[in-house]
Parts: sequence; C-alpha cells; structure tokens
Amino acid sequence: MKILFILPRYHTNYIEIFKTLLSKGHKVKLCVYNFGLIEDHKIIKPKMIQPSFFTNFINYFINSKLNKFYLPNINQFNDFIEKFSPDVVIMRPYSKMFTIFFLILKFFKKFELILYHQTDKKKLEKFNFSFKFTKFFLLDKILKLKSYSPIINRRENLYFKKFYYLPFISRIKFKEKKITKKNKFLMIGKFIKKKNHEMFIRGIEFLNKNHDVQATIIGEVSSQDHEKEFLRIKKLIATLKLSKKIVLIKNINNNKIQKFYYKNDFFVLPTNHDPAPYSILEAMSHGCQVLCSSSCGTKNYIKKNLNGFIFENNNQLSLNNHMLKMVVNKNKFFKKQNRNRLHLESYLSRKNFDTFFEKLVK
Repeated sequence: MKILFILPRYHTNYIEIFKTLLSKGHKVKLCVYNFGLIEDHKIIKPKMIQPSFFTNFINYFINSKLNKFYLPNINQFNDFIEKFSPDVVIMRPYSKMFTIFFLILKFFKKFELILYHQTDKKKLEKFNFSFKFTKFFLLDKILKLKSYSPIINRRENLYFKKFYYLPFISRIKFKEKKITKKNKFLMIGKFIKKKNHEMFIRGIEFLNKNHDVQATIIGEVSSQDHEKEFLRIKKLIATLKLSKKIVLIKNINNNKIQKFYYKNDFFVLPTNHDPAPYSILEAMSHGCQVLCSSSCGTKNYIKKNLNGFIFENNNQLSLNNHMLKMVVNKNKFFKKQNRNRLHLESYLSRKNFDTFFEKLVK
C-alpha cells in the first residue's frame, strides 16, 4: 500500500509509526510545511510543501500565522500526488483553505483521505452544538470521511462511527537502573512559557529542602523567543541558588535523548497545554516513572500508581505533592517494572498499532 502523510512537521511521535509501516512493506512518503531544528530524517526524508504565490503575497501584507492563508503551489503539489499515486492520504489539517482544497482534490483522485487530529473523545461522545462537534458531524455524517486520534483509548461509545483510535508506538527499552538515594528528575520541553519550566524548577526547589535531588532540563532553542525564555529560566535557577542541582541543555538531537531517560528516575512534563506530547511515552518506555498535567493529551497511556501520576493543570501545590509522591514511591515503582512492561506493551507495541491500523484502512 502507498501511504502519504501530510503533517505540519516531522514530529517525533511518528518515527516508530513510519518504521512499522515500512517494515510491513508499505511505501510511505511524508509532506511537511516546515522543518524542526533537531529532527532526525534517517528513517524517512520529508518533502517540504512549497506555499503558493497567494499565500506568500497575503502573508507579506498581513501579520498572521502562515497556516491561516496556507495553500500549496498547486501545480507542484498536484505533480507530486500524480507521481506517487497514493492509496491512502493521512492528513493533519494545517489551514482551512488547504483542507478545503484537499477535499476538492479528493474527488478527482483515487486515494482515500483520512484526517488525523488530537481530539479527546469526551468532546465528541455526546451530541452537542459546539463548533468541534459540528465539524466532525460534517466530516463523518455528510462527507463520510474517516478520522482518527491517538489520545483516546476506545471508540465504542463515540457518536461518530468513522472516528477511530490509532495509538502511538514506542519501543519498550527498559534497562536496569541503579536505585540510589539521589532522586534524578528529567524534563524535556521547548523553551516556551506554556511548557511551564518554572513550575518544574519550583518543584525541585520544594523537594530540595528535604531530599537529595538532581534535575536536567532539555529543550529546543531555535528562535529569539526561545532564547529569551531560556535566559529567563537560567536566571531563575541562579536566583534560587539551584545551579548545582539543575542542569540546562539545549538543542540535543533526538537520537541522543535516550541516554537521558536511562540516567534519570523520574520524568516530569508540567506543560499547561500539549495535545499529544510524545516525550511522556518515550520516558515510560525507557523505565522512568512519569508525571504530567491533567491537560496532557497522552495522559491516557499512564496507569496511575503503576508507572505515573497526573497533577492538576497549572497548580504548583498539586505538582509539588505529586513530585513528592514519586520520591516516596520510588522503591515500589521499581519493584513493579515487570507489570509496567506488560502494561506498556499492551498500549505502545507495534502489534497493538497494527491491530488498530488494519481497522482504520480496511
């Protein structure tokens, strides 16, 4: 089967999915709208979708995000589609204009169009008059298009029958960790305010009063805004006299992140809005106990009291208390590693993905 993915960029959460599909003999191509600074293109090399003259012209005069008026160079894009001739196109909508264009294009081509989104099932399982529900009603009931989300855990109670679940994949790579008195915490997140690096630092400050802690923060710095936030966080660490306790690292290649998961006991993701962060899944699959906020899309992959906890979004007290729980339950967590592995294999394995992918494309 020829499968074309159209995504905003080459997200880490799709690396293992591409590996799995390629290993099954599928031909896979990826189109993106932009590149990230620390992406690894060894598995598949993305093709940049060139914007149209219309898009460049509008965005030259109007101070707006590129995706608002995004349309591809139609001739170039159509030639690419004709040459590859995909059986299935999996698309994460980038702009309303591009989505409408692609819906029109679908009627002149033979491929099946499947939309990828990161929507929680709670917003769609009961009839309502919200914009989101109306949009899915149009896609499902009127246009008869399939769509899927990786952040729900079942679909039998959903109102929409063409709304599927397709899980992420993360290879389970447990290694025996040395349990020491030092409690080692890791956070990974681009240096932007919504990632809540400061909350994590305040949590370390709280634990440091009574426990032996060490923390590492890894993040991307690829813009002036990122650099500004990075320097603010660095200054905060110095002000709190935590420079010997917290290490800041920027722009580490994804293929080098693995060693940091192995070195640390705990992984904390305090972001206040992240639809489907993959780092929480990577951390679990490398044997870390994890903690994320109640707004985290991939919280459904956590089994409470087995491999992680969920704290109240944007609540420093809740974060502090749950980080303390992680330290207190450290020995119990490592004694449950076999149970944890079985749980993760049932959620994140290639076999589990294959089962749901076959249902999606049958």
